[in-house]
Amino acid sequence: MQAFNMGRVPPVTFGAGRIRKVGDIVAGLGGGPVLVIADAILAELGVTDTLAESLTAKGVSFELAADIAGEPKQALVDALCARAREAQAKVVIGLGGGAAMDAAKLVAAIAKSGQPAQTFDLAAQPLPDTGLPSIAIPTTAGTGSEVTRTSVISRADGSKGWFWGEELMFHQAVLDPELTLSLPPHLTAWTGIDAVAHALEGSTARTTSLAGLMYGLEALRIMSDALPRAVADGSDIEARGQVLWGSMVAGLSLHNCNTHMGHNISHSLGSLSRVHHGLATGLGLEVSMPWLVERPEGAENYARAAEALGAAAEARALPGALSNLMRACGIPAALPAECADVSVSALAAEMRNPANHGMAKNAACPISDEELDEIAGMMMALPVAKSAA
Repeated sequence: MQAFNMGRVPPVTFGAGRIRKVGDIVAGLGGGPVLVIADAILAELGVTDTLAESLTAKGVSFELAADIAGEPKQALVDALCARAREAQAKVVIGLGGGAAMDAAKLVAAIAKSGQPAQTFDLAAQPLPDTGLPSIAIPTTAGTGSEVTRTSVISRADGSKGWFWGEELMFHQAVLDPELTLSLPPHLTAWTGIDAVAHALEGSTARTTSLAGLMYGLEALRIMSDALPRAVADGSDIEARGQVLWGSMVAGLSLHNCNTHMGHNISHSLGSLSRVHHGLATGLGLEVSMPWLVERPEGAENYARAAEALGAAAEARALPGALSNLMRACGIPAALPAECADVSVSALAAEMRNPANHGMAKNAACPISDEELDEIAGMMMALPVAKSAA
């Protein structure tokens, strides 16, 4: 019998308009001041105004740091930690996509320590146990960051810095599908495929468990139905809600069992080009999955995943099921233009980088360095699209 630990799930409030309940949640955590870390675009769209109204209605003081534009660097996290200390923040809120939530959870964990983010990169030192309560409010449906104990923050040179630990878990998650209505079709597809990858990798990883299978297979069933509908009609609030819920459930599979080849490839590619993480992950998994299912290891779970995606319960049916879902979401089997100058050797080297190699080692079958070279070649053999979107 397999032994495993099932990670905790933060309290979740779900439903259209639930952002208006955040003031009540903050009051329940002891009140402000609050530091709100948000995507810059959300201030322009007025989303931060709705949050501000909820906080103000409960007499909660706050400071808005709508500073997230693209992937945050550790220097920005350090600056946000300084703002949290200056504001004497008692709660941190992350409002936005995965980047905003990853920054917010790390700021909440380390701000009071006064130490720079670099201190805790790749678990060089344990995260402090003096963290601030934190609330996640995702505005995209894909990262699952609201329920995971990891944070990915870029270093000064653009490479990915990794942080992990229970100290990074949010204390509350607010899932409001109305906040995802402004996502254009291609971003709905790219972020959604990231969630699909979390579910598929979590349920087929070497470290998968009853928890990983429970969450991962359920997320695949949800996403395979709802994601194409949300891409086709972004105003469909029911589909948006199902995708947002499915993304969180997929995040719980990731939280319990971690990722493997799709993320090994996407993080490596993301260190070499400005490619969207979700798009790169979907393509990486689509390229590597036919190679993986040829190996005997993991066949039973590959078959379960194929069935969850609506295909036959056979390992060999899984690659086609994934490809069909990606095409149904309008994602072509092509690299974005940003990746045109990435070489096979550079990608393979990043895939072997210790920061990324652990994900490859979590695949169901062992993968040698020579086989990583082979998979990198398959990835870079994809045609290059004329534009990113």
